[in-house]
Amino acid sequence: MREYQKCQSCAMPLKKMEDRGMEKNLDKSPMYCKHCYQVGEFTQKDISVDEMKQFVKDKCIEMGFPKFLAGMFVKRLHKLERWK
Repeated sequence: MREYQKCQSCAMPLKKMEDRGMEKNLDKSPMYCKHCYQVGEFTQKDISVDEMKQFVKDKCIEMGFPKFLAGMFVKRLHKLERWK
């Protein structure tokens, strides 16, 4: 399976192994981050793509990114594997 460079749910960079979520068999997920995916399940199962966009945008702003840049980060979120 392909190992992605960003989470296919929230677009967080997956530069380090500890950033990756965990599969049911306790292997690191090749697709998702630790915030979105734990023990083979999404942490926010019922979230919509629009809710995820707002969540990520708010987190980016909380971390100090300018609003326009936070908006750019989520612009193509709907194209990630989870949302196809």
